[in-house]
Amino acid sequence: MEVKIEQFRNNSCNFIFLLYLIGLLFVPIDLNITTKIINATGAFSLFLLIVNKKHNYNKNVIILILGLLLLGAMNLIWYEFYKTEDVVYRNAYRGYLESGKLLVFSSLTFLLLSKNKFRQNEKLHFISAILVQIIMLCRAYYQGIYLHADRIPLSAMNGNIGQMGAATIAAYVITFTTLYSSIVFIKMKSKYKWFLFYANFALSFAAVMMTGTRAAIFTFPLMIMVILFLQHRDQKVFLFKGLSGVFILLLACGLIFNKEIDRRINSLKADVISYATKNNSQSSVGARFAMVNAGIKGSPDGFNWQSLEQRAEKIKALSAENNIYSGALLFLDVHMHNEIVESLSTKGKIGLLVLIMFYVAMIYYCIREKKYILLVFPASIMLFGISDVITHAKPIPASWIVCLFLSISFLSKNEPQ
Repeated sequence: MEVKIEQFRNNSCNFIFLLYLIGLLFVPIDLNITTKIINATGAFSLFLLIVNKKHNYNKNVIILILGLLLLGAMNLIWYEFYKTEDVVYRNAYRGYLESGKLLVFSSLTFLLLSKNKFRQNEKLHFISAILVQIIMLCRAYYQGIYLHADRIPLSAMNGNIGQMGAATIAAYVITFTTLYSSIVFIKMKSKYKWFLFYANFALSFAAVMMTGTRAAIFTFPLMIMVILFLQHRDQKVFLFKGLSGVFILLLACGLIFNKEIDRRINSLKADVISYATKNNSQSSVGARFAMVNAGIKGSPDGFNWQSLEQRAEKIKALSAENNIYSGALLFLDVHMHNEIVESLSTKGKIGLLVLIMFYVAMIYYCIREKKYILLVFPASIMLFGISDVITHAKPIPASWIVCLFLSISFLSKNEPQ
């Protein structure tokens, strides 16, 4: 009987692993399906954890899971406490519900991963990495070249070109899927690995450029260079060659997209100058400055929490006193476009503490498990979190969760059973 239960558990774990691979392939197609897979596998993982009689879990994994679980649980508790029939900002509340579920359910699957070795087939990872990049790049170039999208949305907002925020989500999605595929390619024992790595970088970076998202244009190549450094930090010749290749491709992409780069740089300069000299926060950059300042000033006192409506009233009052905060009014029904400020302005110091614990837990796991190359995930999340909220709603958390899970699975393939 115990043998049959163990066999069922192992087969179930392999099934969950395959579902995550399917979820990865749907990231550039329909992120709603990826979200449903994460939530469904999380619920199934809870069942498998309950029937598992052995509970001696890896303490490093426990810390990672606690970071995910605490952040997700806090979002759900806050949502249940403040979401009523009378709320004004329904979509913003919904974002906390969806992200909370994703974080909690994914933490259960991560815990199951630590005790049950999923099907460690390098070919499956390789095929999945190739397929997801082909699908992603084909859709990106189709939108950018054939449909002449000013900023490609990929699968975000159902692929609606021009939808506010869609291109930004697309940039993050491209970054996370490319980080996973880059890890797979650079770890391969094949004579084609460098060709795949560089081609993947160049084509994906071009796709990021087509989103026009400044944060990703800066973060994406930086994380690729970090992958190279962490992989070949003890091999100076390989490291020099690898970084040289990336710089050459960056230069080539810069020449191809020089008009887009100039446009985004000039837009950034104009926004900053307008904000600094005219107190104009009605621009992309100006609104972010306004949200950071207004969010901090409108935060609840001490360890108190507050609703989005309470925060909105404070920001409206600030805007009435000084027009420099007016840009924040445009995003009261979304979020404050800064991870730290969003947590602080809704859940106070407790929210900030839990967010920091989430960051620390991810970094701690990567270092203690000696999977240093995984540090690109918390690094990306934190860098993107300077100008956005990466743990809110469904699309962005779903993309980094599935890519992080599969990266951990791939890097665990050589560990003893």
